[in-house]
Amino acid sequence: MGRRRLEVGEHGQIKVTQLAPKKYRARCEVRCRDGKIRSVQADGPSKGAATDAVKARAAERAVAAGRPRPGAAAATITPTTPLSVLADKWMQQKENEGKLSPQTIPDYRGYRDTIKKSLGELRIGDVTPGTLEWFIETEAGDRPAKAANLRRTLRAMFTIAIRHDAYEGENPARELTVGPSKREDAQEITTDQLKAYRQRVLLWMTESTPEDIEARERRGGRKRSGPPRTQDLLDIVDMQLATGARIGEVLALRWQDVDLEAEKPTATIGGTIVRIPGGKKAGGGLTRQEHRKAKDRFSVTLPRFAVDMLLRRKVHAVPNDYDVIFPSSTGTLRAPKNLATQLRAARGTEWEWVTPHTFRRTVATLVEREMSLEDAAAQLGHAGTEVTARHYVAKPKERPTADSSEVLEVLAPADRSQEYPRN
Repeated sequence: MGRRRLEVGEHGQIKVTQLAPKKYRARCEVRCRDGKIRSVQADGPSKGAATDAVKARAAERAVAAGRPRPGAAAATITPTTPLSVLADKWMQQKENEGKLSPQTIPDYRGYRDTIKKSLGELRIGDVTPGTLEWFIETEAGDRPAKAANLRRTLRAMFTIAIRHDAYEGENPARELTVGPSKREDAQEITTDQLKAYRQRVLLWMTESTPEDIEARERRGGRKRSGPPRTQDLLDIVDMQLATGARIGEVLALRWQDVDLEAEKPTATIGGTIVRIPGGKKAGGGLTRQEHRKAKDRFSVTLPRFAVDMLLRRKVHAVPNDYDVIFPSSTGTLRAPKNLATQLRAARGTEWEWVTPHTFRRTVATLVEREMSLEDAAAQLGHAGTEVTARHYVAKPKERPTADSSEVLEVLAPADRSQEYPRN
């Protein structure tokens, strides 16, 4: 009777030979994942140590050699592959797909690097759901958004490992728990608050805030050194309030995107300002992206105050290579990050809760209350109303008193004079 056929991953009889005092060599054969039988050997200071070593070597060789299935490409990911290699392979696949925008690639690389730094030396086969749970809690226990992105990355990584037969069982990142995102309720700025906010920004632009006056007194009445402060912050604020557009979309508006001579003047929102990683020689730096976040274009009708502001700017506009309405002081594209910094300085501590996105929420809230939720979604360029309602329309602090008295009259008794017996 012939010997029993070895199953894939199974090793045969182990033979141990003593090479020298406290030095032993163990040999055996193992059937690999491609069905072929290969010989492996390992040394150790004792028979038991050499035997254990050759068993581990046989298990590694069984999964590392051959092809995962007939006709498939040679496997490069195995249970013994370090997690750092798997993370790099995931990142390479994401970049090769060509679906990532240049400005988001650093974010994906950041999550990859975080995983490599903490878990990179672990072998794929050593990872458990508990390991990943600990990692998420350690790295982003108090940052739900970061935790969700790390979980998403790990899930995609182990999907690759499972496809390569490098991980047995279900995806270990599948059941990771992530706390809910701490999203603040949408907050609008009222007309009275907006008036005071505008006045504060105007004082900053003219260097007349209480802080400016105090600093000037400390300098003995001398003017502030450095470049003059930008004088068009309120124009940009007004454009946001007139359109509900994101700050990057407002800064990307070109004169060709507005029609001020139409019966109802309009602005077409169809681009945004982004920063591409890398230096100028590598194509990095600020650029006008030819589509906004949703990759579509839409037009909004401009209110009178915005038309007046644009007509005034057009009279004094200095041509720039990008044709943008709100260029930098040197005629280049304006960075949304720099503008946000200027607005933080201008608003002071009293208005620190007001951000450029506050104006977008204010527009959505006003349109929803005066017109409809559908109109508010259209104003912001949303495809549906769910995002508008959840993140942009401010909820009233108190529910209005329901007046259903006329409707409920149908429930009245037929004989209103009837008195019910009392106990």
